[in-house]
Amino acid sequence: MSPAQERRVLAALLFGNFVTGTGILLPAGMLGDLAHGFDVSLPRAGLLLLVSGVVVALGAPLAAAFTSAVDRRWLLSASMLLYAVCHMASALAPNFAVLLAVRIVLAIPAAIFTPQAAATVGALLPAKRRGSAITVIFIGWSLATVGGMPLGGYVAHTLGWQVAFLIVAALSIVALLGVWLTVPRGVKIAPLNVASWRRVLTSQALMTVLLVTVLNGTGQFTFFTYLAPSLKASLSDNAELLTIVLAWYGTVATLGNVLVTRAVQRIGAPRSALFAFLVMSAGLIVWGAAATSLWAVLAGATLWGLGTFAANSVQQARLACIAPELTSASIALNTSAIYFGQAAGAGIGGTLIYVGLMLELPFVAAAILLVAVAASLVAQQWER
Repeated sequence: MSPAQERRVLAALLFGNFVTGTGILLPAGMLGDLAHGFDVSLPRAGLLLLVSGVVVALGAPLAAAFTSAVDRRWLLSASMLLYAVCHMASALAPNFAVLLAVRIVLAIPAAIFTPQAAATVGALLPAKRRGSAITVIFIGWSLATVGGMPLGGYVAHTLGWQVAFLIVAALSIVALLGVWLTVPRGVKIAPLNVASWRRVLTSQALMTVLLVTVLNGTGQFTFFTYLAPSLKASLSDNAELLTIVLAWYGTVATLGNVLVTRAVQRIGAPRSALFAFLVMSAGLIVWGAAATSLWAVLAGATLWGLGTFAANSVQQARLACIAPELTSASIALNTSAIYFGQAAGAGIGGTLIYVGLMLELPFVAAAILLVAVAASLVAQQWER
């Protein structure tokens, strides 16, 4: 590809990741609106993130294993088409059970697009440019947290959650067109063989790092899933305030991702991971200790945000450093680990709210992240 073609492909895949991230995270930004609209409890509404997390976790490695022979242009475009249809169906859902069922189907294209977009970049570009290019397209997820989810929550609060779903459906069509017009025809990836999966699953270092990823996701989504109702309970039911806090959190998270790229080169991935987990734990403790103060919440969001995307990026760097030849398989499993953590966190947070412990969510989340610190130290020994 020419430099201009390469830029267009990366822009299309970045936008596709933005749409994918916005669709997956959207319920977190409007959980209270959905619970009120369908007359269900907050823990029940949290199932929308739990089920999507489980399906993506299971689907990502399956997609990597069974779609290698499919043309990337067709695969990525079809996933965006299904994403659009599912979001339109979400807007028309007559009851919560139907919406939950649609979210299960919606998670399938999400399980395909993000990891296979990275695999597509790997197939198109020479080795020396793959790492930086993959980092570029993952900025889409950062932007989804910075802008997509907060604005979706604001739209839901002011115009209705149905409108928020319809906007994501429209954006999915735009992403489909972007992929179809920029990704070359005939791009396929090398299939992952059984030996590759076996080597990953029997590596103590790789599996311990993947456990750290699960704990990281669990800790964060224990609180993140119920962030909107928690803010409402501790501060106020103000759509503008919620949007500001979420946007600030996402902005700092993006900044943290940039900073950790430099930190990895200086102090290594394992130490960078420890820093990210400790900073996030501190931020959640600050948030929980003074949740009724806007300034304390913003301070907590700053510390928490600095480690959010940084932790995910560092974990992928650790896997690539341990076994570069197994990166395709290990990154697919890391995607699963992230979403298993999302599902587990949504379940734990919902249970705590059910027994009346909503205000304790940030402390429990911080405790789980500290367990991730301990697991990371064990992983560091295996890495050596």
